Amino acid sequence: MKFTIVSGSTREVSQSLKVAKYVESALVAKKHEVFLLDLAKANLKFWDEAFWNKNAEFDANWTKAQQHLQQTDALIIVAPEWNGMIPPALKNFFHLATNREISNKPGLIISVSSGINGVYPVTELRLNSYKNTDICYIPQHVIVRNVEKVLNDVPDTASEDDKFIRQRIACSLDVLCEYAKAFTHIRQSDAVKNYPFPYGM
Repeated sequence: MKFTIVSGSTREVSQSLKVAKYVESALVAKKHEVFLLDLAKANLKFWDEAFWNKNAEFDANWTKAQQHLQQTDALIIVAPEWNGMIPPALKNFFHLATNREISNKPGLIISVSSGINGVYPVTELRLNSYKNTDICYIPQHVIVRNVEKVLNDVPDTASEDDKFIRQRIACSLDVLCEYAKAFTHIRQSDAVKNYPFPYGM
């Protein structure tokens, strides 16, 4: 199966990217194909009204990402908590990703916090990012708290918190894989293909 991981941080040295790469390695180990979209390097243009001009290319970098997204079976959104919110670049991703790319595809939210919080990105993504994209978040999500202390290259000496978060990620990815299998049938149904309302209520 094909998965897209979106690393939502724009920092050059990013804990979110560390988490995203850990997830990538876990999926590759199970023989899945993975596209990692690192928003720190993708240089996606911020949305403006020119995006609606169907006769012109909005952004070459977005066009490349778009092609991968159209082929993906499921998404993992790695969202750092900045000031209690998701970063602007991640918000922009959901302005650009229309229902042509990620409609009726399952998504797993992984929130990242340097402290003990991390719940706000989960809430914000579930509340705001699905309406026009039609992404379908699975019930499970993961909050990686105290991220500097976990998912590092020391599995043999991992703390109990580190072991727990690795297990939580593994189990959540297993669930996401099952949703991805099921949703291929959903996307092929006439009810979805012929749905006449492209924008949510």
